Amino acid sequence: MRSLVTLLILVPVGVAMSNRPLIAQDVPIIVGDSGTGYVDSALVRNQFRLRFDAARGINQPNRSEFLWAWPPPGGTGPALDESSADYQSVSAYLEYAVDRDVSVFLDAPLVMSDPVINNNATAIGDVQTGVKVQLFDDCASALTFQMKVYVPTGPEEDTIGTGHVSFEPGLLFYRQMQNWTLEGELRYWIPVGGTSGRQGDVIRYGLGASKDLSNHGLCGVRPVIELVGWTFLEGQSRFLSGGVPRVQSASGDTVVNLKIGSRFRISDCQDFYVGYGHALTGDRIYRDIFRAEVRFRF
Repeated sequence: MRSLVTLLILVPVGVAMSNRPLIAQDVPIIVGDSGTGYVDSALVRNQFRLRFDAARGINQPNRSEFLWAWPPPGGTGPALDESSADYQSVSAYLEYAVDRDVSVFLDAPLVMSDPVINNNATAIGDVQTGVKVQLFDDCASALTFQMKVYVPTGPEEDTIGTGHVSFEPGLLFYRQMQNWTLEGELRYWIPVGGTSGRQGDVIRYGLGASKDLSNHGLCGVRPVIELVGWTFLEGQSRFLSGGVPRVQSASGDTVVNLKIGSRFRISDCQDFYVGYGHALTGDRIYRDIFRAEVRFRF
């Protein structure tokens, strides 16, 4: 399955690069034109983002070692089985465009973990870094290949971090249609060096639509609605249910979240976002999440 999904991602990338048009953009897309709050942006930009997240109701945090490491024995995660957890995080994201079509980025979070059974903890979480390569763009659309690497800098024994490196190749899409903007993502998360038999690959996919309300007298206001999903291909989860430890397969678990929010443009180089997300499926990563962020283009 891993090789098939990787092939499905890399083949379109190669085709798009071989057929890339050489014309420049007639009208530059500015940072505020990307309206989504959860779907990664396909736009290659010099930008800095400061983001706050507050998530509640994480009932299987070590599922496929996607959020937490597997507990002992066998894993390096928190010592006690967990029934539920919340978290808050403040992350700083810096993206630098080395040329018109390529950027590198770094995302460093400070995580405040609030589990029910294990002790609360605050520490630097797993840092994310990577590169974006724009395969196609014109004045209204963009297709971008993104490679993201998750570095295990968080103390996994304290309920922060996975304890292993992960790679995440993906495709990001952007399309502007008059006052509407459509954005999408397809990402494939591959854990490396985690707990054998417990970790697993995860496909993430999302679609978001936002609308510029300037024509309605609300200059700089852009409401956005997004659907974001995760499908776990392998792995297991271990958790407390009714006070009893349980281990179950995560293969096939699918999580779908609805996200609603709005962006508010301060200038062509600055905007901020507030939004809320809720799980629509029985399987979930978190039940609810609140997000607020501010972005600067430079």
